[in-house]
Amino acid sequence: MTFSFKRLVTVLLLVGVVLFFGQCVLAQTVDNDLKLYVDSYEKSQQGLTLWQMIKAGGFIMVVLGFLSIVAMTLIIYNFITLSPKTLSPIKYAEKVIKKLEEGQERSVKSMCRRRPNIIGHIVMAGLEKKHKGTVLAREAIENRSRREIGSLWQQISYLSDIASVAPLIGLLGTVLGMIQAFNVIAFQTAVVKPILLAGGVSKAMVTTAGGLMVAIPVMLFYSYFRGRVNEIANIVEQYSSDIIKIIVESSEDI
Repeated sequence: MTFSFKRLVTVLLLVGVVLFFGQCVLAQTVDNDLKLYVDSYEKSQQGLTLWQMIKAGGFIMVVLGFLSIVAMTLIIYNFITLSPKTLSPIKYAEKVIKKLEEGQERSVKSMCRRRPNIIGHIVMAGLEKKHKGTVLAREAIENRSRREIGSLWQQISYLSDIASVAPLIGLLGTVLGMIQAFNVIAFQTAVVKPILLAGGVSKAMVTTAGGLMVAIPVMLFYSYFRGRVNEIANIVEQYSSDIIKIIVESSEDI
C-alpha cells in the first residue's frame, strides 16, 4: 500500500524549474518551429496533429505530457487499491466482530494477519493495547482509524494537485507565447509579418488548451475516487465504533 509520492512531488518541482529555463532557450526557435506546421493557409485550415501541437507548444507541452503520464499512473494505481471490498470488506468486519463477541481473540488475530486491511489493522491496534486499559485501547483504535483514512485522502490528493497545476502551467505557456509575440513587434526593424506573430500566439493558445485537456479528466477521476474514499471511511467509522465497544467491555472484565 506504500507509494513513493514524496519522490514524485520532488521530481515535479524539479521539472518546474527546468520548465522556466527551457522556455527561455526555446523562445529563440519559434520561427523555425512555426514553419514545420504552417506552410500555407490551406494546411492551417486542416488543423494541427498531436505532434504538431506539441511542437507548437514547445517545452510546456512536454511538461503537460509528463503530468498526464503521472496522472494516468495514479489513476490506475487508485483503481487497483481503492476498493471497499479490499480495504473494508463488510463480511470480514462482521465475522471479526462476531468472533470478538465470542471471545475468540486468537482466531481474530490470525484472521487479521492472513488478510490485512483497514478493519484488521484497527482491530489489531485495539487488541495490542487492551491489556493497558480501556482508555489506551480506545485511543489506539481511533488513532489507527484516522491514520488509515488519512493516508487514503493523501493518496488521491495528488490527482487534485495535478488538476490544479496543469492549467497554471498552460497559463505560463500562454504568457510566454504572448511575450514572444510582442517581442517580434518590439525588435523587428522591418515590416512585421503576421506569420512571425502567429508563432507566439499559437503557442499561447495551444498550451492553454493542453493544460485544460490534462486538468479536466484528472479532476473528474479525483471526484470519483473521493466518493470511494468516503464510502470506505463510512464503513470503517461504522464498524470501528462496534469494535471499540466490544474491546473496551472485554478489557473491563479482565
